[in-house]
Amino acid sequence: MLDINCQYKSVEVSGKKEINMKFYKPKSLLELFETSEKIEGKKYFLAGGTDINVQIKNGMIKDEPIIFLNHLTELKNILQSDNHIIIGALTSFSEILESELLKNKLPFFQNSLKNFASPLIQTTATIGGNIANGSPTADIVPLLLILDAKLKLFSKSKLREVPISEFYLGYKKFILKRNEIIGAVLIPENAETGYETFYKKIGSRKALYIAKLAIAGLKKISNNKIEEIKLAVGSLNEYPRRLFKVEEYLKNKLVNEIDFADVEHFLQKEITPITDLRSDKEYRYRVCINLIRTFLNQ
Repeated sequence: MLDINCQYKSVEVSGKKEINMKFYKPKSLLELFETSEKIEGKKYFLAGGTDINVQIKNGMIKDEPIIFLNHLTELKNILQSDNHIIIGALTSFSEILESELLKNKLPFFQNSLKNFASPLIQTTATIGGNIANGSPTADIVPLLLILDAKLKLFSKSKLREVPISEFYLGYKKFILKRNEIIGAVLIPENAETGYETFYKKIGSRKALYIAKLAIAGLKKISNNKIEEIKLAVGSLNEYPRRLFKVEEYLKNKLVNEIDFADVEHFLQKEITPITDLRSDKEYRYRVCINLIRTFLNQ
């Protein structure tokens, strides 16, 4: 019988009558995993709640147990260790934006997130939640992709590290095993060093918008030759993605000799834009090409 810190809370769903939901608040990371192991079937981990609370309110989550973990200090903080910057999964975006360590070591990464949501959401939304929500529009993931970030995944008996480029398997599908969580994000401390940087998020207004598309890039050019390049996009696939084929084509090319017909050929193999309420697929595709062109010629 599972009774570890279980509470029943009444939640009003879409203006209808209230429903009782099970909430658990483990006292430690160990108790978190013990609680998770004892819950059969689907469950949700709640941190900042900027996405899950909306799903609960809209009735998308009804009977599944909720494990609250935002109070666990083991999963917070921003540290430097072994030539990496380690950001705990429960670190909020406001903490990322205020970090002196990130300002000194990863200023491009930090500055690119200044327009993330509203100040209120910045104080509650967590980096781990933004990744684990699995949205194609996740602001932070294209940045982490070009910075060669890794995710530190925790379970009761094991810790493993995986490149974030290998984390997503499909729309809201991940390599996470049962009872495994994102514990931290690891970014090489020199990930930006020596690179020209680029980040552009396109939306319907200047603030508080969900991206129609986003693109992040790093490049090193010497004597008009592309020595290194990294590109990643959001809102153009079922999950944010590195453009490895485009990168391979561009590497070692002279900038003024790039054939953008070839760029489009490889790009079409890597993105699958859709038409939805925010934009249409033709617009997303054309803007993506134009932004790549802008980045290469800036």
